[in-house]
Amino acid sequence: MKSRPGLIIELSDDNGNTGLGEIWCNFPSNSASYKFQLFKDIFANKLLNKNINEPGSILTVFEDIKTIFIQADELGIFNSILSALNCAIWDLFAHKKKLPLNKLINKNSKNKMKVYASGINPSDSLKSINLGRKKGIKAFKFKIGFNNTLDLNFIKKINNNISIDEFYMFDVNQGWKINDAKKFINKLSKFSIHWVEEPISALTDQDIYLKFIKSSKLPIALGENINDKDQFSKFLSNKYVKYIQPDLTKYGGISMLGKYFKSKHKNKIYLHFLGSGVGLVTSAHVMSAINENGYLEMDLNNNPLRDSLFTEEIKVSNGNIILNDLPGIGFKLNKKNIKKYQVDYFSI
Repeated sequence: MKSRPGLIIELSDDNGNTGLGEIWCNFPSNSASYKFQLFKDIFANKLLNKNINEPGSILTVFEDIKTIFIQADELGIFNSILSALNCAIWDLFAHKKKLPLNKLINKNSKNKMKVYASGINPSDSLKSINLGRKKGIKAFKFKIGFNNTLDLNFIKKINNNISIDEFYMFDVNQGWKINDAKKFINKLSKFSIHWVEEPISALTDQDIYLKFIKSSKLPIALGENINDKDQFSKFLSNKYVKYIQPDLTKYGGISMLGKYFKSKHKNKIYLHFLGSGVGLVTSAHVMSAINENGYLEMDLNNNPLRDSLFTEEIKVSNGNIILNDLPGIGFKLNKKNIKKYQVDYFSI
């Protein structure tokens, strides 16, 4: 990633409500501009004057263009744009009901969500831990797996700098071959690691992946790159999978999780997120509604599109993102600040 990009959709209904969604666009570096153009050229006109009866029905509006993306071998782009639209529609429905998004999903939701700090590189690890501690954060995720190796000295340093009331995880970002992963995890098992995330390729055959998870001496987390409902269900229901991490901006939006709002497995869901403030706050609402005892991912790197995106600052206190009682996601875009960073824009 050469920057912290953001691609935001703002939908309006005929009652004057607005809903916000975020399209995943972290990389490649021109991903945001490419998806922006596809949305403008292919998706936007199909939204005009559509009657949406419930958030999931947005999916049917675009069924006739899905084939284009299948033939272009770009179904992932179709999914990420549709995910953003689905989240924006949920936000709209919450505004129409005059409810916060999390209360629309679960009336007993609390106005806060615990977070863990992520996006931490080895070179900045101790600095990042101290930065997170100032926000009351007690969980930290570090990047490892560069060049298909294991840096035990770095891991020992982290282990020695984590307090007794804190915990830590490592994200390999699919960096290991499966045989190396088995060997490395055996070496890591002597440390108190909360989970090892995506140690191997997300394209690994599901049965092979599940066998690998079963044999692992440490908990394995995965899910940000799952793009199939059946596959998600199989991982979620497997007793050896302790943490599954769908990303609302990449696949399925909020509606994909709808069937799991009351599932006995919902405590395994720890939403993945790395992007702008829109996706972060949306994810916080959904997490607070379905797994209030879990932790939401929050990138600790400097990002004006998170910290300056709204008219109100996103506050993290005692390790929690603080939500409010306003309808929808509860935050409005700061158009003045957005213009400082705006690369492209269109309205229809």
